Amino acid sequence: KTTKLTNLSNADLAAILTRDVTDHQFLVSADITRAIYDEGATFTDEIDTYTMDKWVVGTKRLFVAEKSRVSLVGDVQVAEDGSKAEFRFDEDLMFRIPFLYPVVSLTGKVVLERDLNTGLITSYREFWDQDVATVLKSAKFRT
Repeated sequence: KTTKLTNLSNADLAAILTRDVTDHQFLVSADITRAIYDEGATFTDEIDTYTMDKWVVGTKRLFVAEKSRVSLVGDVQVAEDGSKAEFRFDEDLMFRIPFLYPVVSLTGKVVLERDLNTGLITSYREFWDQDVATVLKSAKFRT
């Protein structure tokens, strides 16, 4: 069981999220700092909504993290009242499809909502700048 980091300051939350994006590449590796998330948190991308455990397992299976790239665009922003955090990203994702290993590029933002009593993240939501079909059609294949 993960000990939770409750009621973090906005600056501390922003620092952890920045590290998770830049150092851990969590959008493709699923290597999140679990202590800042409520265990009931939901993760929503442009395809579906998942529980935290299903998102972690699915992300690790779907992407080749070491051959993908995620960049933070600007800084992680935390609302003054602490209710949410958000950041923009730019990424190249390599899918774990043997022999093909397609790579797609996309940009977007992630919005994280927090429980005001605990400060833990209860909702992760990705918004892509491009629609899913456009992203998938942009796939490049490694040769």
